[in-house]
Amino acid sequence: MELFPATLLVLLVLLATALDESGCVIRAWFVAVAAKLGVKLIKNAYYARCNTRYVPPGMNCPGVVFGMGWTHGQAQSAERAYARLFGDSQCDRYVGHCQIYRFKKGRGK
Repeated sequence: MELFPATLLVLLVLLATALDESGCVIRAWFVAVAAKLGVKLIKNAYYARCNTRYVPPGMNCPGVVFGMGWTHGQAQSAERAYARLFGDSQCDRYVGHCQIYRFKKGRGK
Protein backbone atom coordinates (compact mmCIF):
# COMPACT_ATOMS: atom_id res chain seq x y z
CA MET A 1 0.00 0.00 0.00
CA GLU A 2 2.88 2.40 0.59
CA LEU A 3 4.03 1.97 -2.99
CA PHE A 4 1.00 3.83 -4.36
CA PRO A 5 1.69 7.20 -2.62
CA ALA A 6 5.36 7.02 -3.63
CA THR A 7 4.47 6.29 -7.24
CA LEU A 8 1.94 9.11 -7.24
CA LEU A 9 4.52 11.51 -5.84
CA VAL A 10 7.07 10.55 -8.51
CA LEU A 11 4.44 11.03 -11.23
CA LEU A 12 3.54 14.48 -9.91
CA VAL A 13 7.19 15.52 -9.82
CA LEU A 14 7.67 14.33 -13.41
CA LEU A 15 4.63 16.25 -14.58
CA ALA A 16 5.69 19.40 -12.74
CA THR A 17 9.18 19.31 -14.23
CA ALA A 18 8.16 18.29 -17.75
CA LEU A 19 10.45 19.34 -20.57
CA ASP A 20 9.67 22.28 -22.77
CA GLU A 21 7.66 20.72 -25.60
CA SER A 22 9.96 22.20 -28.24
CA GLY A 23 12.79 20.20 -26.67
CA CYS A 24 11.16 17.06 -28.06
CA VAL A 25 11.12 18.30 -31.65
CA ILE A 26 13.96 16.94 -33.75
CA ARG A 27 16.08 19.01 -36.11
CA ALA A 28 14.53 17.31 -39.16
CA TRP A 29 11.17 18.96 -38.38
CA PHE A 30 12.79 22.42 -38.45
CA VAL A 31 14.78 21.57 -41.60
CA ALA A 32 11.61 20.46 -43.40
CA VAL A 33 9.70 23.63 -42.45
CA ALA A 34 12.63 25.88 -43.40
CA ALA A 35 12.97 24.07 -46.75
CA LYS A 36 9.28 24.67 -47.53
CA LEU A 37 9.82 28.36 -46.80
CA GLY A 38 13.11 28.54 -48.72
CA VAL A 39 15.04 29.86 -45.71
CA LYS A 40 17.94 28.73 -43.55
CA LEU A 41 17.57 27.69 -39.94
CA ILE A 42 18.16 30.62 -37.62
CA LYS A 43 18.89 30.17 -33.93
CA ASN A 44 16.03 31.32 -31.64
CA ALA A 45 13.58 31.85 -34.52
CA TYR A 46 10.09 30.35 -34.33
CA TYR A 47 8.89 27.99 -37.07
CA ALA A 48 5.25 27.13 -37.69
CA ARG A 49 3.49 24.31 -39.51
CA CYS A 50 -0.32 24.47 -39.61
CA ASN A 51 -3.19 22.72 -41.32
CA THR A 52 -6.09 24.40 -43.06
CA ARG A 53 -9.41 23.16 -41.71
CA TYR A 54 -13.07 23.39 -42.65
CA VAL A 55 -12.33 25.05 -45.99
CA PRO A 56 -15.59 25.70 -47.86
CA PRO A 57 -16.07 23.90 -51.17
CA GLY A 58 -14.79 25.92 -54.11
CA MET A 59 -11.95 27.61 -52.21
CA ASN A 60 -8.40 26.83 -53.24
CA CYS A 61 -6.34 26.60 -50.02
CA PRO A 62 -3.13 24.65 -49.36
CA GLY A 63 -3.60 21.75 -46.95
CA VAL A 64 -0.50 22.66 -44.94
CA VAL A 65 0.95 26.15 -44.43
CA PHE A 66 4.27 27.29 -43.00
CA GLY A 67 5.71 30.36 -41.32
CA MET A 68 8.73 31.73 -39.52
CA GLY A 69 9.31 34.69 -37.22
CA TRP A 70 11.26 36.04 -34.26
CA THR A 71 8.27 35.56 -31.96
CA HIS A 72 5.46 33.03 -31.67
CA GLY A 73 3.00 35.63 -32.99
CA GLN A 74 5.18 36.57 -35.96
CA ALA A 75 5.48 32.91 -36.98
CA GLN A 76 1.70 32.56 -36.75
CA SER A 77 1.15 35.71 -38.81
CA ALA A 78 3.64 34.45 -41.40
CA GLU A 79 1.83 31.15 -41.85
CA ARG A 80 -1.44 33.00 -42.37
CA ALA A 81 0.27 35.16 -45.03
CA TYR A 82 1.57 31.94 -46.61
CA ALA A 83 -2.02 30.66 -46.79
CA ARG A 84 -3.15 33.86 -48.58
CA LEU A 85 -0.14 33.85 -50.90
CA PHE A 86 -0.47 30.24 -52.06
CA GLY A 87 -4.27 30.02 -51.89
CA ASP A 88 -7.33 32.23 -52.10
CA SER A 89 -7.22 35.54 -50.27
CA GLN A 90 -9.54 34.25 -47.52
CA CYS A 91 -7.54 31.07 -46.74
CA ASP A 92 -5.96 32.61 -43.64
CA ARG A 93 -9.34 32.32 -41.92
CA TYR A 94 -9.23 28.52 -42.12
CA VAL A 95 -5.79 27.91 -40.61
CA GLY A 96 -5.72 25.89 -37.41
CA HIS A 97 -4.02 23.05 -35.56
CA CYS A 98 -0.62 24.72 -35.53
CA GLN A 99 2.70 23.44 -34.32
CA ILE A 100 4.93 26.41 -33.48
CA TYR A 101 8.34 25.79 -31.98
CA ARG A 102 11.47 27.82 -31.30
CA PHE A 103 14.65 26.51 -32.90
CA LYS A 104 17.52 26.24 -30.45
CA LYS A 105 20.92 25.34 -31.80
CA GLY A 106 22.16 21.87 -31.02
CA ARG A 107 18.94 19.93 -31.65
CA GLY A 108 19.14 16.20 -32.31
CA LYS A 109 19.98 14.79 -35.70
